Amino acid sequence: MPEQRLTFVKYSKTEIYVRPDGHNEGVIYNLYKCNCGNLYEARQRCVESKAQSSTWSCGCLKLENVKRINDQRKNVHGKYNKSKPSPTKGRKAIMVNGKRKYLKLEDYLIYLRT
Repeated sequence: MPEQRLTFVKYSKTEIYVRPDGHNEGVIYNLYKCNCGNLYEARQRCVESKAQSSTWSCGCLKLENVKRINDQRKNVHGKYNKSKPSPTKGRKAIMVNGKRKYLKLEDYLIYLRT
C-alpha cells in the first residue's frame, strides 16, 4: 500500500446526510496538507482508514502512478515501443492476375501511362 502523504491541518466542517433508511449521519471533513504542498479537504474517515480505497494524497500520487505506468509502456529494453508503419502506406493497390499488388505512387503513375 502507498504511504500516507496527508498531514492534518485543521477541522473543516461536518455535513449531515440522511441515509435512505431515514437515519442521519454526520460526515467530518478536515483540511490536510499533502507532501507535494497542496491543501486538500477530505473525509476524516477516508484518510484515517488503512483500506486500499482510502485517500492517500491530494491526487498527486495518482498522477505519479499514471506517469510511471506510461513510461513503463513506452520504454521496452531501453527503446521506445513504436509500431511499424503499414507496408501499404503511401502505395496504390492494383489487381494483377487476380492478386492485389501495391505500387509506390511514382510506379503507379507509370503503370497508368502504359
